[in-house]
Amino acid sequence: MTRSSPDPRGRRFASALLPATALLLLSACAVSPEPIGDGLHLSRAIAEKEALYAGQEPLTGPLTLSEAIARALKYNLDHRLALMEEAVQERQLTLANFNMLPRLAANAGYTTRTNENLTVSRSERTGITSPDPSLSTDAERWTGDISFTWNLLDFGVSYFQAQQQADRTLIAVERRRRVINNMVKEVRSAYWRAATAQRLLPLLDPILADAQGALEATDEIERDLLQPPLATLEYRKTILQVIAQLRRLRSELSVARAQLAALINVPPGEPLSVVMPDDRDVDDVGVSLPDDIAELELYGLTYRPELREEVYQERIDGNGVRKEMLRMLPGVSLLSSVNFDSNSFLINQVWAEAGFRATWNLLGLIQGPRAVEAAETQAALTRTRRLAVSVAVITQINVSYQQYRQALENYETAYEISKVEERILQMAEDASELEAEAELERIRRAASSIAAQLDRDRSLAEVEAALANIYLSIGVDTLPAALEPDDLEALQGEVLAALERFERGELPPLPEPAAGEETEPVAEEATEPVAHGAVEPVVDGVMEPTS
Repeated sequence: MTRSSPDPRGRRFASALLPATALLLLSACAVSPEPIGDGLHLSRAIAEKEALYAGQEPLTGPLTLSEAIARALKYNLDHRLALMEEAVQERQLTLANFNMLPRLAANAGYTTRTNENLTVSRSERTGITSPDPSLSTDAERWTGDISFTWNLLDFGVSYFQAQQQADRTLIAVERRRRVINNMVKEVRSAYWRAATAQRLLPLLDPILADAQGALEATDEIERDLLQPPLATLEYRKTILQVIAQLRRLRSELSVARAQLAALINVPPGEPLSVVMPDDRDVDDVGVSLPDDIAELELYGLTYRPELREEVYQERIDGNGVRKEMLRMLPGVSLLSSVNFDSNSFLINQVWAEAGFRATWNLLGLIQGPRAVEAAETQAALTRTRRLAVSVAVITQINVSYQQYRQALENYETAYEISKVEERILQMAEDASELEAEAELERIRRAASSIAAQLDRDRSLAEVEAALANIYLSIGVDTLPAALEPDDLEALQGEVLAALERFERGELPPLPEPAAGEETEPVAEEATEPVAHGAVEPVVDGVMEPTS
């Protein structure tokens, strides 16, 4: 039998292909680190600094509490990050739904050979080999097909994965609730501190200037021996103590405005003033809350975002168990395709195929039960963690409630002390004379009066913060669930209405237990998630009480 000699074109093609392949492999292994230069880092920093405050509506006047909260919700980057995380989970849910669809693939290809695909055949009966080579495939040909494949096992797994992703989307909503509620609390606290600073800082500077003048006067007293040295030193020490007290007060008040500006994303150094709250008597401070602390505990166990997250996570774990059980079953694939082959030796160059295929990973019967056990253990862990978080929630509600009552008592005491200090200062000013001792006493009385006013305002801010902690601990949202922070004016109106409700102590009604639901929290929830907000973090499964 005569065989064809090797084609020289094939040898040349192979000899050229091998060095090229080796060069590509060597170049792929020659990657070296390329650090970003400091100039690029500086350019990035400049661009990001400009982007931090781009597109914001400018401040046109003193800031109200409702506008401060609305600006924080619209411009604060923590809230923007929570919004983006929620959007990412929604996009992932869309992809998970697509994964349940059958596979529809289109393929096309072109092949060529350097020589003819010649073959010889041998008879099985006679053992004689055909002397003439035969050809059944063109050296160059086009192929293509459109295939439809649906694996029922993959569909079932994808279904449970989509269910899990849907719950992850709801978890992102709960995390956004945590962020918003915590942000509202922080803005309220910073707003009251900024209002205190705005009212008291102008009063500090004149008194501090008088104290500095009295301190300079002691040099002249000591130089001219107008008083005994010991009395002069005692006098100088007292003035220095007053100056130190005034400077501490000024430092404490000065940072409040910067903290508020950071929360509402106002550039540092930009003028920021707040609308001064009306003076309130002791009887006008505080709201009426339910006397039964058990009712507040029920609110917390129903609405707290952390607990809702754990319920959704438990449902995710339950679907994980079902998914692992499904993986142990055999897979059935339905197949169909339309095919084309340009091979001229084919009688039918276009044809359709259909069929099914069953596959079963027998080793999965060994691994599967272990995977199911691991998934069930994860579900038990989530359930236990939820119970631990429930205990922490109840503890936080009780602590916040007691802190609120204590803050009310502290404000009442600070309010009375402030009134007494004002009367003492007025009487001291009326009876003051032009001697150095009288001047020192006037300065001390003025500093004491401002310290009392600061303590009163700080106690009022603590009352507001403690009330915000109660709302935070029971998971009640400031804003409705469907509200989007696009229109600042509309957002401010919603915030104002919510603040008025909370100032009146109004709480949303608890939902009715769903019929047929078990009393033990399980996979399904009785209510839809409420708006969006934040609470203190859970550390090792135990929530830190709010301060």
